[in-house]
Amino acid sequence: MLGGAVLIAPGVSYSQNWIQKTTNYKWNDARKKVDTSFHKGIFIEHQASFSLGLNTALFGMYQFKSKKLMAIRHVVRPSLSFSYTPDFNAKHIKPVIVDTLGTKLMYNEIGGFFYNYSFSRQGASISFQLDNSLEGKIRSKKDTTDGGIKKIRLLDAYGFSTSYNLMADSFALSQFNLYARTTLFEKVNITASAILNPYDYNNRGLPVNKLFRKNGKFSLGRLTTANLSLNTDFKSKPKDPEKAKQQQTKPLKDILNDPNLIDQQNLLDYMRQNPAEFVDFNIPWSISLGVSVYYYQQFDFDYSIKKKLTASANFNGNVNLTEKWNLNANGYYNFDTRKLQTFQMNITRDMHCWQMSISVTPVGLYRYFSINISPKASILQDLKINRTRYFTNY
Repeated sequence: MLGGAVLIAPGVSYSQNWIQKTTNYKWNDARKKVDTSFHKGIFIEHQASFSLGLNTALFGMYQFKSKKLMAIRHVVRPSLSFSYTPDFNAKHIKPVIVDTLGTKLMYNEIGGFFYNYSFSRQGASISFQLDNSLEGKIRSKKDTTDGGIKKIRLLDAYGFSTSYNLMADSFALSQFNLYARTTLFEKVNITASAILNPYDYNNRGLPVNKLFRKNGKFSLGRLTTANLSLNTDFKSKPKDPEKAKQQQTKPLKDILNDPNLIDQQNLLDYMRQNPAEFVDFNIPWSISLGVSVYYYQQFDFDYSIKKKLTASANFNGNVNLTEKWNLNANGYYNFDTRKLQTFQMNITRDMHCWQMSISVTPVGLYRYFSINISPKASILQDLKINRTRYFTNY
């Protein structure tokens, strides 16, 4: 296995949050509940951090005598970082009794957030991540390019990350974040992630300072969240291949430096909310499908842990009815409720230098109907006619 260069990256950051009020909790023994009060004023929350990171890459090659599989290339990217965070928040972290048993939880006056254990923003921690990827080299009978040798991606990325707080008196080791990404048949994208808590829990679901234990026995950790997503898309060949090639090869720097697109994140959000205004009539049809399964543990109001499993599916379809008319539909289906949570249809008309779009959302809590006529030139995007009506379904 060969190693690459070691990269060193130092960093310093400082920020402030100005808050108009603080939240205070106090156990009311007579009412057997927690009372909440607020104090108005100007409160400044200071945040600062110092860091130093190290990362490199290791390369390994495994040769095979198989007629089909020639070799597997393994790339390991370990990274190690040290960070220090001063404790500017100690005076705002306070304890409160939350039940008749005398259970205490820590909370932050700024924001009123609860913590399962003693919390302070002071910390000197070491973070570690181990990222991997696997590639294969096979002999292909169909593809004779490069002597019939083809490279394939087995696993785009997989690994884990964690950190250790050197200044914490308990719960010093953080959760383990596991992840994996791959692509099947060069078409189906699979993404998986999970979080393992290395500490044991008591009978109420609260963590106790016992590392790698579960009910008194050794355990790598408890699964707190897990997610599995499958996504794929299909589309027809472009009517004008040269035009499609020019769109794909346009330099990214030319797009980002466009003076008319000042806020890129707002533009992306607008494109997702108004897909009818960004239709490509050069693609006759396209469709994308996705399925997700999500498991998580929720800290409930009775201070217990609830285990939940949800599943959902999403779709987005696009088809040109004629050379000037396009139909688009997208939606989100929840398998738990067995209902179509969101559904949107868009009809777009190409009017040469202008474009008209009609959007309808007939299902869901918030429904709307919109008609929009706008010029195609980005410099004239403010010259548009829009008529929108919103409806609520309680």
